[in-house]
Amino acid sequence: MGFADALSKAGVRYLAASPETMLAPGVPSDVAHAIASHENDPKAMAKSVVNDVMRTKYDAGDLGGFGPAAAFDVLDLDPAKMRLAESSIKRLNDDVGAEAGANGVRGIVRDDARAIQGMVRFPDASKDMPWRADRPAIAFYDTLAGDGRLDARLRNDAGAAAVAVRHLVLAHRESDEFAPFGGADYSDAAGPTIHLPTTRYQIDPWASAGVVETKNAFYKDVDEDAMTGVLA
Repeated sequence: MGFADALSKAGVRYLAASPETMLAPGVPSDVAHAIASHENDPKAMAKSVVNDVMRTKYDAGDLGGFGPAAAFDVLDLDPAKMRLAESSIKRLNDDVGAEAGANGVRGIVRDDARAIQGMVRFPDASKDMPWRADRPAIAFYDTLAGDGRLDARLRNDAGAAAVAVRHLVLAHRESDEFAPFGGADYSDAAGPTIHLPTTRYQIDPWASAGVVETKNAFYKDVDEDAMTGVLA
């Protein structure tokens, strides 16, 4: 979400990307035709781009063929849609932070976040990879919205956040058994991710190398630190 927010504010209208699951050589050149053929129909363009990416198979010789991504989206970065998503996420974060000490909210929200894997789902991944805490935003908000242990206000907040983020997604496809990643399941990886660390170490594991995910405008604007304080 932070990357989408930054691009939107820079005037970029559409983002075609994989949520930390892309392999070299990446997006096939065929998508240029998909874009040119649907210049005046964003939804058709998005669907065509996603289909081209997810249908592509690269030849790895004796290792067989592989697709370039475990999941791929085209997002609409329309400023009005982004503002709605951000205001909805901020409301949820603020209310979760305010209720964290009551009715077991802290433990419930943390359980729900930990039930959703981050984007590091492949064998032999190192423990310090920052993407362990980058989880599918829609999946997280849907999980909170459906958790009957939370009160109606938090469930409604989460539902509104899920709807607002889902409205950013013009097209999406994913794999439930991505061979290059050891058959990892990315079936819940629809739409953008959001940084949801569930331990203190996951907050900014590469900070010493100058790589941080908590020092950006989106993180500040949506009060993501309130959610991080509950989860980690």
